[in-house]
Amino acid sequence: MAKTGAKILIATFGSLGDLHPFVALAHALARNGFAPVIATSAAYADYILGEGLGFAPIRPDADDLTSRLGMDLGEIARKMSEDDKFLFDTLIFPHLRESYDDLLAASAGAVAIVSHSLAFSARLVAEARGVPLATVLLSPMMLYSAYDPPLGSRAPLRRAPVGKVEVAYNRFLLWSLSHAIALWAEPLRRLRRELGLKPRYGLDLLLGVKSSDAVIGLFSPTLAPPQPDHGSRTLIAGHTFHDRYLEGGALPPRLAAFLDDGPAPVIFTLGSFVARARRDFYRDCVTVARCLGRRAAILAHEDDVPELAREQGGDVCVAPYAPHSAVFPRAWVVAHHGGVGTTGQAMRAGRPQLITPFLGDQFDNAERVQRLGVARVLDGKTATPDAMLREFERLDGAYEARAATLAENVKREDGAAVAALRIAAMAAHDHLRREEEALWAHADLGGPGALRR
Repeated sequence: MAKTGAKILIATFGSLGDLHPFVALAHALARNGFAPVIATSAAYADYILGEGLGFAPIRPDADDLTSRLGMDLGEIARKMSEDDKFLFDTLIFPHLRESYDDLLAASAGAVAIVSHSLAFSARLVAEARGVPLATVLLSPMMLYSAYDPPLGSRAPLRRAPVGKVEVAYNRFLLWSLSHAIALWAEPLRRLRRELGLKPRYGLDLLLGVKSSDAVIGLFSPTLAPPQPDHGSRTLIAGHTFHDRYLEGGALPPRLAAFLDDGPAPVIFTLGSFVARARRDFYRDCVTVARCLGRRAAILAHEDDVPELAREQGGDVCVAPYAPHSAVFPRAWVVAHHGGVGTTGQAMRAGRPQLITPFLGDQFDNAERVQRLGVARVLDGKTATPDAMLREFERLDGAYEARAATLAENVKREDGAAVAALRIAAMAAHDHLRREEEALWAHADLGGPGALRR
């Protein structure tokens, strides 16, 4: 269904975990009278159009990437878990210009641009167009606070700094790290020069923390409470919980019957991306559940379901994608990879968690949930069935009680609605600014500053 309000372009990049929050945000913007257009991989066109939202394809498309690299998505996921630079050097930076060209065309007529933190080209388009920009962070790790530093980092940061000296140490180390990382982003700097945009440095080059009109965290403030160094532009809006995909919100019939037919199972999931690389991990999960004497429901990638289904029995159900909001509340424990969307759904469900991170921000998300006292954490890349069994056995009633209490707070969050209001205010402020400039120009009075001279 076409929207008739002012157009807002939303650019995102990645898996379903990177897409669902922006679909929720687009719906919230539509409720506020805007016409949102989501720009992302062509692979998601049917999903987004099926949601009644505007869509624009941007490169690189997932199918193009696998073809160019000669790797399937499972191999790409493995490579990302082994090499921190692979995401940028291979998947993002070589395609900056084509992403920019696609987004520049898609942004025609937009009154604002909303950018995923990794959609670097979208921020360049906002600068080139001269339209307001909101950069959306999907995980707390991207905040780079000296008071609450990234917990999954290998850098020797003070995790809970006490006093000015430790905060200053964290601030210096984070500044050094951000500038070191920015040195590696030469393709981004080069494109900025080619486009005639002014230089940016450190975190502003990478995340637009100073140049964005708004920086919005679409995650729970229970994971990352506001800190003194977040800045006035930063808003931690809360989690979003949209998880309907293609087939709608219904559970696969076999999974629904399984959940109805016995005690609460362990729910195992590695999301929509990591799962492509870890069919073996799911087999270990079945082994662990049987050692615990628990039923198990495995949410695997649809391509892997036929082979994993050999593990099925009365105590195990293997199913493709299913809405976490419908499945997780029925779990004994939710065992997952630590993707921020999955994490939010598990927190909202009020169930204890075992988190096995594999890559990127998953380690930081896992540590933050663990410090809330509702989860145990085990490195997914080295986890063994014996180690997983020990961690499950430590999830006693105290974890369940804390998880239930936490859920009462998280259930009240509506990050998409809060973020949409902030974006609407940003667009309205820019509109008023432009009207004022036009009035002063028409009156030939030299602008609002002329009265002060």
